[in-house]
Amino acid sequence: FLEYKLWREAVFARDKRKCIRCGSNKNIQADHIKPFAYYPELRFAIDNGRTLCLECHKTTDTYANNARKYKPLS
Repeated sequence: FLEYKLWREAVFARDKRKCIRCGSNKNIQADHIKPFAYYPELRFAIDNGRTLCLECHKTTDTYANNARKYKPLS
């Protein structure tokens, strides 16, 4: 849990606490580019994270129910 918190804060700091898509600083979330479940070796890699606001995050292939559509590239 601590490692996740440190990863999240590092992603936010790198992205200046703003959504990398729209620039908003409201409702920001740290998103794994390659999903947490499929790529355990990348879970805490800073370059596998990006800051997104909730609205932009919802449009990604890996957000919540959208993740069912995600197909990892083995």
